[in-house]
Amino acid sequence: MGKIPSWDVFIALTFILGVAYGFILKREKVITILSSIYIAIVMATSFTEYVFQFFQGNKVIANQIWIKGNMSSGTVAIVLFLLVIFFVSGAINTSSTRSGDTSVFEVIIYMALAMALIISTILGFLPDATREMIFAGSKVASIIYNLKTLWIIAPPISLVILNFRRK
Repeated sequence: MGKIPSWDVFIALTFILGVAYGFILKREKVITILSSIYIAIVMATSFTEYVFQFFQGNKVIANQIWIKGNMSSGTVAIVLFLLVIFFVSGAINTSSTRSGDTSVFEVIIYMALAMALIISTILGFLPDATREMIFAGSKVASIIYNLKTLWIIAPPISLVILNFRRK
């Protein structure tokens, strides 16, 4: 039986696929994905407890609808986070008729920062024991997680700097 790849392989593939996807989308739509990530962080952080209570059967909608499930708070946060990214970026991208220009450097920077922000946020939503298990099997995961503040502030700063450079 073969050896299971480490988390570092998964993280590297995520970055590579994210940057490749960024080239398909081009600069303007990559910026909308970055924006949707920030919206998703706020939504997941603010509403995870309410959604978690709903899926535990402790909250009802319209005094009728409730779901009894067996999910952890971290799972709810991650799913909510990814769903908000998907729907918000999809709504913004489909309404945009502009194809955007292809700035290879900017796409690489923005998508690499977006992937780092997504990974660090997901790691933050995991239970401590699971996160520590991942850190034990990955050198890169702990670095990405520990630099979360950088991933939060770097995209807006890079947008300002790179847009200033364009003008």
